Amino acid sequence: MVARRVMAFIAALFAAALVAGCAKTVVGQGVYAEGQGPTSAPTSSDDGSPTDTPTDEPSDTGSTDSSSSDSSDGGDDTSAVCSALDKNEVERLLGSSVTLKQSQSTGCQITASNGKSLIVAVFDFLTLSEYKKGQYSDLKVGGHPAIRTDSNIIYVARSADPAAEGLLAAYYSGLGSGGDNIAAALLGELLKKYAK
Repeated sequence: MVARRVMAFIAALFAAALVAGCAKTVVGQGVYAEGQGPTSAPTSSDDGSPTDTPTDEPSDTGSTDSSSSDSSDGGDDTSAVCSALDKNEVERLLGSSVTLKQSQSTGCQITASNGKSLIVAVFDFLTLSEYKKGQYSDLKVGGHPAIRTDSNIIYVARSADPAAEGLLAAYYSGLGSGGDNIAAALLGELLKKYAK
């Protein structure tokens, strides 16, 4: 009986040491620095100091400027995608005042004071054809081919060819019922600047 307890204690000690030895804290936001692309990603070393480690993840930086700029409502951290949106039109569509804030390097997070929210993004190297998998419905947005997925995302080709590179996307689960119509309207606004 004592041998079992000793073995259980040793096993628990070994497991705790293994978990503690493998634990690593990763700090940062996971966004590539301008011009860095997929060659490095922020991580941290065992002592907590930042290091760069190679990554094989593809990067699609889109045709947006990831620098921040002050907006008219108090200095939000906005992107070129946010700047491409007509804030008055966004507020009209969402039915209240909105905050536009950069989301990753190619997107804009839209948050309305009434609790509604969505994210829109622009990509240069993705194609609509890549997303025609699983359950979806074909749409047209601003005369461009588009799809609406069952996971509350609308993808719109930036050109008339769904196989051509260039894609707009809206994740609209934060809009509730009828959110697909609002998302499609906002993607139509983005097409004014980002159509190819």
